[in-house]
Amino acid sequence: MYTEHGITKNRKQLVQDIRDRRCQIWFARKDGEAIASAALVSQSDGSAEVGRAVSTEKGLGGLLMLMAAKEHLSTSASPLVAEVRVADEYLGVPSGEATETICLKHLGLTPHALVPAFNHGSPVRQEQFLFSSSQPITVAETVALPEDRHSSNLIRSTAIALAENRFHKKIRIEACSNHRAPLGWDVAMTSPFSVAVPCRKSGINLEKTIAFTESQSAFTLLPIEATPAAVGAITECLNLGFVPCGVDRNLGENGHPVLLLGRLKRNILLAPIKLNTGAVPVEEAKAINRIDKAFRQGN
Repeated sequence: MYTEHGITKNRKQLVQDIRDRRCQIWFARKDGEAIASAALVSQSDGSAEVGRAVSTEKGLGGLLMLMAAKEHLSTSASPLVAEVRVADEYLGVPSGEATETICLKHLGLTPHALVPAFNHGSPVRQEQFLFSSSQPITVAETVALPEDRHSSNLIRSTAIALAENRFHKKIRIEACSNHRAPLGWDVAMTSPFSVAVPCRKSGINLEKTIAFTESQSAFTLLPIEATPAAVGAITECLNLGFVPCGVDRNLGENGHPVLLLGRLKRNILLAPIKLNTGAVPVEEAKAINRIDKAFRQGN
């Protein structure tokens, strides 16, 4: 059951990750049988992801998540991160309200992106998740945005408005000309969703990249370091229907914040969201709703 819930469908790899302590699992038992579990999964950037809870009895998965988080926070200085499900109850699948309360209220994680990255249930539909982290982003360089007002306002009211509280110091925004050399793209992964990264020396153009990634998965995410040289690529993404959905928790190699742009494949079912009252500040909640609306309009 646990491998099918979302850590991996590769049982052999999961067993090896547990042996190597890249994945630690907390269990609750009743009458000698496991009735709930949650996990702490080591990430490539040194952070630890808490979550992946599954339970046959209400509340136990959340309790195990808190225990896993406590273990990490008491033994490590690295960030705690989570993919917080914000889907409403839909076709018999419970809402993500309990996970929101645990991650955003009790653990104090701060959202930095909203992405319809994962699918669930029958019929299969995408669900929205808030990528959240415990560690503020230290900003050294500006965020370079397109100089045209529509594009700039769109990014400011969505991705920047959502992630602004993640920054240790107030971010500085620089308006730049769009006349920059186009970027090529390399596909980094296609499961459970697709990620393509900019590549100046090689790579394929964006339209061909999208055609490939959408043949592999329902959602494509493009992380672009917001440098002046990347403004043309950002504009191209917006023109092709990508939604500014947040900022990565890590800075780019040149010290600029990394803008996250997402595109949901057309005619894909997207479950409704439900954000707990008071889960995030009012301006962040508005940004979350704007991003969600943009994904639905594009679909």
